[in-house]
This record gives sequence, C-alpha cells and structure tokens, in this order.
Amino acid sequence: MSRALQKLPRMNDSQLRSFIQLIADDYALFDAMMDSLTSGVIILDSNHAIIKTNRAASRILGIPLSESPDRPLWASISDTKLADFIHTVIKSEEAITAEEFIIVADEGNQYIEISVLPLVKEKRVRGTIITVEDITQRKREEINNRRLENLASLTNLAAAVAHEIKNPLAAISIHVQLLRKNFKACNLEINAKAQKHLDVVEEEIERLNKIVVDFLFAVRPLQCEFAPVDVNELIKNLFATFQEEFSAAGITFVSQLDSELPVIQADERFLRQALINILTNAKAAMMPAGGELGVTTRFDEEKVYITVTDTGKGIPPDILHKIFEPYFTTKPDGSGLGLTMTYKVIKEHGGDIQVHSEVGSGTRFTLMLPITRSEKPLLIEARSTQSTAGTSSAGISPLGEHKA
Repeated sequence: MSRALQKLPRMNDSQLRSFIQLIADDYALFDAMMDSLTSGVIILDSNHAIIKTNRAASRILGIPLSESPDRPLWASISDTKLADFIHTVIKSEEAITAEEFIIVADEGNQYIEISVLPLVKEKRVRGTIITVEDITQRKREEINNRRLENLASLTNLAAAVAHEIKNPLAAISIHVQLLRKNFKACNLEINAKAQKHLDVVEEEIERLNKIVVDFLFAVRPLQCEFAPVDVNELIKNLFATFQEEFSAAGITFVSQLDSELPVIQADERFLRQALINILTNAKAAMMPAGGELGVTTRFDEEKVYITVTDTGKGIPPDILHKIFEPYFTTKPDGSGLGLTMTYKVIKEHGGDIQVHSEVGSGTRFTLMLPITRSEKPLLIEARSTQSTAGTSSAGISPLGEHKA
C-alpha cells in the first residue's frame, strides 16, 4: 500500500480508477469477512470512537453498526457496569482477555465474554480492538448440568435420609402422644410449661418431617400422572385459595389470562405445587411492604406460557443462577428446596423456566410447558376461527374478575 501511494502522483485517470476500485473491493471483502464472524469485533480510534463494528458485536451489545466519531464507545452501551469496565480498561491501555459479564435483558440474562486489546503501531497506542462472545448458551448448559449433578448426588442420599431421620421422627412423635395419654390416664394435669414444651416438640417434629418429605420429593423420580389440565382454572383456584393470606400481607393479585388457552397434558398435583412454590417466594420477596403479584398466560404453536411477576426486592445478578440449586436460599426459614422442586416438576413435564429479575424492581418467572402434538392442529384451527370472528383475549383484571 505504501508503494502504491508513492506512485499515486504519477498515475493517470485510468490507473487512479483501477486503484480506487481495488481499495473498494478490498474494503468490501474486509466488511464481508467481519460480518461473517460469529464473534463480535469492534475497532476504536485513538479517541475511543468506533471506526468499525461487525454485525455480531452490534447484536450482542446493541450498539450501532455505523461509525460514531463524536462519542466514545462506552457512551453507546446501555449496561452501566459493562460501559464503566470498558471505559476504565481502555483508558488504562492494558490488555484484558476473557472477562465475563452478565447483561440483564427482558428475555433473560445474557452472558458475554469480552477482551480489550490496545492497537499498537510504532510502539504507540493508536486505538483499541475489542472482541466479544455471546456465551449465554454455554453458561445455561453449565448451570443446567450443575443442577442435574446436584440432583443426582442428592438422589444417592435419599434412602439413607429416609431411614436415618424420618423413622426416628415418627418414633418421637408416637412417644409424645403416649406421654399425653399417660398423663390423661393417670388423671394428671399437664401444667402450662410442660404443655408448651410438648407443643414445641410436636411443631419441630412436623417441621423436620416436612423438610425430609420435601427433600425426598426433590430427589426421587416423579411418578407423573398426565391428564388434561385447564391452566387458567388452576390459576384461578390458587388465587381463591391464597387471596385472604396475600391480602392480609398487602399483596394484590392481578391476572391476564388468555381466554383461548388450550388444555394441556400435565400432572395437576405437581403443577399446582410448582406454582405454589413460586407464589410463596413472590410473597416473601414483597414482605413486609406488600405489592402486586401478576400472573399471565399465553400460548403459541408449541408451548403454553405462565408468567408470574412480583414487585418485590428482586434477586441480585450474582446469585440469580443459583436459585434452583438444592438448599440455596436467602430466607432465614427457607429449606432451599422449593424452587428445586419447581424446576424438577417443569423439567419432568418437558418444559423449561426462565427468570428475569432486577434488584429493587421485582422478579419475573416464565414457565414454558409443551402442547401435545395431537392437540396442536385443533387449537390452531380453533384460534384462527375465533380470531376471524373478532374474539379478543382476556384483559388485565383484578382477582375474581377474569374476563372471558
């Protein structure tokens, strides 16, 4: 290129046109190569403004493809932590490789891996090269594998736990009942203090027994009995069951249930328990201030979606990926098995769960359950017919006023 530039003053018009065309072709090839990469690449000038961005970087970071000569890169990045990191590293002129970040997005957390390298020419930093990889799928697989490994290891302990804890608890409970009967048979009055002690023993037996039952439920294979389940009706029944308890806590139910939602094949007992666990967590997240708990349903050709949203304190990004792990809990009185059981139930149904949370704003759980193959053609045809007739889906309404 330098030799060609030296010859530039001696070129005639035809040679100049050929030279310019050659440069244009090379640049077009460079553009095509950049946009063919699955990794994001960003090139900055010495003022930290964007010279070149490929499509992968634009998609991953949500930044413009065009040059931005008047603003530094970090001004185009919406995620504050990532923008601050890039700003600091570029200013330091240090090389940073494979730094991982979590970007909070509406459809769920996005995991990226970013490297920042100074662009050095003639021993001077002339700009910056940034590469970025979307590692979301890899991270989700790692998290999922870790959950499965944890569940597998717990399964090996299940039989021992049942024998070593549950049976002695049953014996203790029986002997407490025998004590009460002996007192009564001997016409002896149990004083208030002794009565309180016996009550505490029974309460603790019940609490420990529940932990053991939850544990065994979490680790044993589920014996699902699939039958037609009306998800909307199940949600309405749960609202009716918990309305008084949640209202007393200052929590308002709001629903948006798709009136055309298909009946799915599911085990209603287990699906009900999975939803109860999520509602219970939502209530805990909104205490003591109260708030709004929303449930929506919708569907597409493949799945039914149940979304539960609360206005609670939210879950920090650094622990969000741990919430389905056995015994992980942020509640002082939590067993750490509720969401583990929920995850297990949804997976046993061939479904999946996505969680989106913002600290200080709330959390959204989305349960995705498959529609059986035999039902799909009928449902799609029915929905198409109703849509042509002008039927609309359910609107947002308070508890007890679900629009049909």
